Amino acid sequence: MKKLLLLFLLPIFVHCQGTLNRKFLKSLNQIDSNRIKAHVAYLADDKLQGRMPGKEGYQLAVDYVRHQFSTMGLLPAGENGEYTQKVILRKSVLQKEGVAMRMNLKSGETKTLEYGNDYLIFPHPEKTAVDISAPMVFVGAGFDRPERGFNDYTNIDVKGKIVVVMKKIPDSLAANIKLHLNYAATTQEYAIKNGAIGILTCNYLTNSVQFKGQATTMTSAGQTASMDEQGKVVGSISHRGLPLQIAGAISVKMLSDLLKAEGLDFEKIGQRMERGENVSTNLTSTLQSSYSTHHEDIISYNLIGKIEGSDPELKNEYVVHTAHLDHLGIGKAVDGDSIYNGAHDNASGVACALEMARMYTRLKEKPKRSVLFVIVTAEEMGLLGSAYFAAHPTVPKTSLVADINTDMPTIIAPLESISALGAEHSSLQEVVNQAAKALKLGVEPDLEPKEGRFVRSDQYSFVRAGIPALHVKYGSKASLPNFSLLEAVKKWREATYHKTADNFAGGIFYWSAGRKYAQLNFLIGYLVAQNPVRPSWKKGDFFEVR
Repeated sequence: MKKLLLLFLLPIFVHCQGTLNRKFLKSLNQIDSNRIKAHVAYLADDKLQGRMPGKEGYQLAVDYVRHQFSTMGLLPAGENGEYTQKVILRKSVLQKEGVAMRMNLKSGETKTLEYGNDYLIFPHPEKTAVDISAPMVFVGAGFDRPERGFNDYTNIDVKGKIVVVMKKIPDSLAANIKLHLNYAATTQEYAIKNGAIGILTCNYLTNSVQFKGQATTMTSAGQTASMDEQGKVVGSISHRGLPLQIAGAISVKMLSDLLKAEGLDFEKIGQRMERGENVSTNLTSTLQSSYSTHHEDIISYNLIGKIEGSDPELKNEYVVHTAHLDHLGIGKAVDGDSIYNGAHDNASGVACALEMARMYTRLKEKPKRSVLFVIVTAEEMGLLGSAYFAAHPTVPKTSLVADINTDMPTIIAPLESISALGAEHSSLQEVVNQAAKALKLGVEPDLEPKEGRFVRSDQYSFVRAGIPALHVKYGSKASLPNFSLLEAVKKWREATYHKTADNFAGGIFYWSAGRKYAQLNFLIGYLVAQNPVRPSWKKGDFFEVR
């Protein structure tokens, strides 16, 4: 009865909106949960060995998606007339031998710092050896948005210098802005824009154990970045590359000692920052550092398929649907299982995206704009594949109008409400509301802003590139008796997320929820593709392109 009622109400909604039609609705209701299930079963199979980029299992996943694109009739929209886009992933490891840092303090004392206790260095993704000597400047929290009250670079010259930052973000800011500003790459971009050649950040919330652990990671596992053909960083969460010669961190004690040597008080500086005062100041002390980095490159691939739009002009603009194909590969064994299959994360998201693409191919009348399906690599390494595509799209960058990302739908219960992460920053929120209303889904704000989901999936790469984007997650509504969806998701995460338990055979899947999730994301994309007016950032929003 509910299904018949939905089929009755949807045409009324579509008629009122004037953007969809009954043919569309017929295609929408042909979404096949069995196909979603079959995609997940293949992509999460042990033979794909956790889909780690650069490994044979990931290539099997690439071949599978390429075959699906081809058989359903998507046009190749990658490089050289193919479905693929090459992404160079560079692992950079700091060489512990020879790493050194000294500060020549105002008092005339030369202080030799101890790696892992006083400082750490992010391995340089573009240079194998660095030897730097430069003056330092303290720039408070290191933000440069005067129109938003961030004036740390106002009336101070940092060109050719190393900026020292105290990571302190106002509690009054909205969660998404705080998450964005908390990224090392964000602070580095402000430093680069103002001409700095190095940055040392102090996070007063990091204790000595965490600091030492992060320092050890840099000399053992290192960090991975996506690179262009000229060896320039495209995507990285820790080091934005040249002109930065050095990017790292110093301990709270080290910053306190440095400020004290300059006649400044660490605690008072922090209090002034909390009051919104500008504390930036030139330092008499200078820094010398030398280190080397080992690089190892692997080749991975994004996949891009296209549905060409029907409007002679608007077909040259693109709505993007993304989903990440990679997972964690083979790791520490749990109960004898060492394969991190990633059935939910993100075989399920790719499966939904594939069926959304299939819906487009079934439409006799295509939407006005063209639609790209971009299945990306290396999300688990720091959104590296999506960062590469957002920076080097295979279509003109100015033609990208929006990104709708599908990542880990968490289809473990019926889908009755949703949160559209990031949509509140742009006119996409209105589209989400329309689409959700059509499917009788509730719309809620992000219920877990502290989880950082806004910056932890591929839509964030598009936000950083100035393109409105969103990522649909479950809401809290659940009509099952004696069932709390939020509690169920919490327990599921603890037992399954990024663990070997995220597999197909033993996993919890509610396939009809996957079907509805695909319908919703498709409908959002379709409405954007049909509207002659491009999505826009809300006036005055922090992420509004200026």
